[in-house]
Amino acid sequence: MPTAAEHRASCDAFVAHVHLLCAEPGVRARLSRGRGRPVEECAPMDRYLSRRTAHRTGRRAYYTVASLIAAAGPQAHTPGVRPDPNDHTSLLSLEDDPGLLLVAPADPAPSPPDPAAWFARPNLGATLATAVREAGHGAERTEDLLSVLTRLSDDQLHRRLPAPVTRLLKDGITPDWGVLLHDLVQRPHQRDQVGLRWRDAFYLATPEPRRP
Repeated sequence: MPTAAEHRASCDAFVAHVHLLCAEPGVRARLSRGRGRPVEECAPMDRYLSRRTAHRTGRRAYYTVASLIAAAGPQAHTPGVRPDPNDHTSLLSLEDDPGLLLVAPADPAPSPPDPAAWFARPNLGATLATAVREAGHGAERTEDLLSVLTRLSDDQLHRRLPAPVTRLLKDGITPDWGVLLHDLVQRPHQRDQVGLRWRDAFYLATPEPRRP
């Protein structure tokens, strides 16, 4: 059973892996076909993702994020996890836990990541707030969108998510894919907590509405 820190690291590692996959001819198109679809309907993606997701909790989250990254294009990298072919980092799938994908760092090993630094990264709520502040998205409509997204069932959220993410990308705003993946994996078990994190991040980053 991976620790919380290992799971967060594995989310970034998976995102970096998908970026590398998307650089291969034809792969990006195959991965992008999974937008909004359940895993059972994403057969073209299996050859690229099954080895890293077959035994993982929340498998659909990995397929959803992979399809969104593929649809976004090669420039839509999460800050801090852009894959570098010359980096001394490789991706491992642990033999005793094929679902746990980790980053294998060069020697010496870095200190454990700071959980506060992870949660300081923008989640979906913070990303929507950025769209309001920097891309002219209407505050009330975006607030309503966030309210709907936090109330949807997991299936409906995965189906609805591609549309607002596509709009964000068109306006030059890229979600933090690793954080989004982490939250989508956690959501079936912690829906209220994930929704609260998204709402807090949105309201703390947008101006308070004027009172009538």
